[in-house]
Amino acid sequence: MSAPYKLFYASDIHGSEKCFLKFINAGKFYKANALVLGGDVCGKMVVPLIEGGGRWTARFLGREFTATNTAECAEIEKNIRMNGFYPVILTPDEYVHFQEDEGARLAMIDRVVLAATKRWIGIAEERLRGTGIRCFINAGNDDDGYIDDALRQSDVVENHDGGITDLTDEVQMAVCGYSNTTPFDSPREMAEPQLEAHIESIVTQLKSPRDAVFTLHVPPYNTGIDAAPLLENGQVVTRGGQTVMTAVGSTAVRSVIERHQPMVALHGHIHESRGTKQIGRTLCINPGSEYSEGVLRGALVTFKGAKLIGHQLVQA
Repeated sequence: MSAPYKLFYASDIHGSEKCFLKFINAGKFYKANALVLGGDVCGKMVVPLIEGGGRWTARFLGREFTATNTAECAEIEKNIRMNGFYPVILTPDEYVHFQEDEGARLAMIDRVVLAATKRWIGIAEERLRGTGIRCFINAGNDDDGYIDDALRQSDVVENHDGGITDLTDEVQMAVCGYSNTTPFDSPREMAEPQLEAHIESIVTQLKSPRDAVFTLHVPPYNTGIDAAPLLENGQVVTRGGQTVMTAVGSTAVRSVIERHQPMVALHGHIHESRGTKQIGRTLCINPGSEYSEGVLRGALVTFKGAKLIGHQLVQA
């Protein structure tokens, strides 16, 4: 008889190093067999530290920070990373150059984000190597394509986006980091027919979809775990002083789940919709995200053989 297998799942940390460190530490804390970070790993905002006259100055979170030595500068950099941003030290001339040249600025941001991602992978390797805890990280719709190769170069971090992997002898996991189309033109989006075909191409690789874990970044449509503020002309709609919520999940994801009925489906993407939803025999989970507050929201899923025996929404 196989022993219970415990998986810790989180998503949408968007560059928060505080959340990433909590994610890495969750394996030991929850005695998990595996960690799964299901997309939207990276942030997008770079915070310049302007260097000059033996001082470094940065402005973020509505405040100005000044360092007068390298130790103080390192502390500001750490504070920036913990809040989900990326520090970069620039001379005044470099700062002006990047302000004026959009192409150079975007290329610089890509370099900084990639370097930070590789740094995180190094942290995961250092803390998890030899522990027996597997670590799965895949990109989400907000993550650029260059992140994939970095995630696939590690001997500890595993990236199976667009494919499958064995969790146990009985249970496999299928992974898709793409979403349906959004108002934000993010890097990994597909129209619903293409998304359904893409997910189906992954699912067909499974020995038994009913005995599988589906890690699909976007939640299924109209399930309550896909409710987000309604937008009109880029503005949040309110009525009677209350934000109007609407279903923005994927019909493709819902169709695939209804058709194959996996053991459990793990989602993210919609930060506001923490919760669970049963679709037939499939338990769908969105742990939500509160990365901007440094709070890691997650889900513990436990199965024995190919039977789900427990789940719990947690946060740290």
